[in-house]
Amino acid sequence: MTEKDHHIYKLQDQLVARNLTPGKLLVYWQLHDEKVQFICEYFYIPEDQVIKSLRLMEHGSRIILHEVILRQGVSSWVFKGIKPNGNYYVELGVKRSSETFLPLLKSNSIIQDSNILLTAGQPLSPGWIGKVSTYTYYENLEGSIQN
Repeated sequence: MTEKDHHIYKLQDQLVARNLTPGKLLVYWQLHDEKVQFICEYFYIPEDQVIKSLRLMEHGSRIILHEVILRQGVSSWVFKGIKPNGNYYVELGVKRSSETFLPLLKSNSIIQDSNILLTAGQPLSPGWIGKVSTYTYYENLEGSIQN
């Protein structure tokens, strides 16, 4: 990959949805902060009121099956409890108010079938997939360790 190609790839925003198991979808994305800032300035959304959100939608209808409000720095999500037979997609966007959602990215189509798993236009795995450690230190919510 040339330096120019690498730079172009780095600039591309993407929202990818993949089947994990029947009933579970993995969604991961890359969305540059500059683009979110531009949208917020254009629509007069104060920076401290920016709310990023994911919406799981069923193809053929505008019905929102699940909506998730995202914390700062989150770049992946697993939707659980999805009907095993269905055709879905995900939108990543900014909420202007509880009623107003501005979609910024739309994922590929996901088809779930209890007999087979298909992903329309299945993309490559995210770069971090092979770099996950199973060694994790856990504390309780108060921050003290139980003996």
